[in-house]
Amino acid sequence: MAAANPDIATLLTACRRGDVRAQETFYRRFFPLLLPICLRYLPTRQAAVPVLNQAMLRIFQSLDGYREEGALEGWLVTVTRNTVLTHLRDESRAQRRMLEGQFVWPAEVPNDALDQLAVEDILKLLVRLPDHLRVVFSLVVFDEYTHAEVATALDITETASRWRLRKARQLLQAAYLATHQIKSGS
Repeated sequence: MAAANPDIATLLTACRRGDVRAQETFYRRFFPLLLPICLRYLPTRQAAVPVLNQAMLRIFQSLDGYREEGALEGWLVTVTRNTVLTHLRDESRAQRRMLEGQFVWPAEVPNDALDQLAVEDILKLLVRLPDHLRVVFSLVVFDEYTHAEVATALDITETASRWRLRKARQLLQAAYLATHQIKSGS
């Protein structure tokens, strides 16, 4: 909670006044917390940093609305995630369709391989997924969204959300099995 930490409370007050140095300090302090949120949904750091910068602008513009009733970090994560989702919604649908059309789906894979993966393994494999699959997977698995919430957030149907989650899991399983077979065969 911000009120429990006088340094944060002072920093928030200065940021609300528009103090540029305080905003820079705030940015540097919370950048390491928020960048991984963007990287869950965007394929590279180069794609994630501009979206994080947009999130920081929204945070600074909304600081007056933060009532310091909950954890500041939780509020920052929510604003950042919503900014990423807005960015993804605003991307061209044609670009997403093009990615779908160019991607070759592997054969069906049993559903038990994903259960054997560690979180680090999943994150390494996650960057290989097409954007539209990675985003749905991240929302459902990491952020515990329901398919109805995913559909609303991404402006897709619940059926599309379920399909994308299933395909993401299949691709992750196939990639894991391919990697595992290569390592164990060596």
